[in-house]
Amino acid sequence: MATENKNTVVLYFGSFNPFHIGHAALAKYVANLPYVEQVWFVLSPKNPLKESHNLQDPMERWKDLERVVAKLNLENDLSADKEEKFKACDIEFHLTPPLYTYNTLEKLSSLHPDKNFAILMGGDNIEILHKWHKGEEIARKYKIIVYPREGSDIEDLCKKYGAVCIDAPQINVSSSQIRQMQQEGEDVSSLRY
Repeated sequence: MATENKNTVVLYFGSFNPFHIGHAALAKYVANLPYVEQVWFVLSPKNPLKESHNLQDPMERWKDLERVVAKLNLENDLSADKEEKFKACDIEFHLTPPLYTYNTLEKLSSLHPDKNFAILMGGDNIEILHKWHKGEEIARKYKIIVYPREGSDIEDLCKKYGAVCIDAPQINVSSSQIRQMQQEGEDVSSLRY
């Protein structure tokens, strides 16, 4: 799959419950790929694969994501004539559930026909892409950029789907780990972004 197109917008989907240093490291890595124009964080207000009682209020997560994006753009050393590299996207707040990735991609493509969208996913997700709603069609219609996850063997799947495998940094932290630590009264400030 061609990746030479300089105006690729990479969609980084997530609950970001909460956003952490691993999310930031991956986003920064992807933003610096030569064919990437922007990275859009697509906040999922309710993930059909996650228990909703573990999710912080969607509007609280949205406010936090806006803070994160402002910080990332500030760190990216923007000059006045340069477009922001990172953007928060609330499209899924305006779609009818269930919130399937395919439907979100199609809606964004119709709203932004000038953009060349790619989807960022972990190795664990490409392993189950065939189980996603229209997962095979996603692979045919959109670029897929895959980052390694511990325990995932993605090389053959990347070839099968024409996905781009990247050697992004792996930071061993998760949102669920941070939530657990917070419940136990531990300091998580070094893990949050």
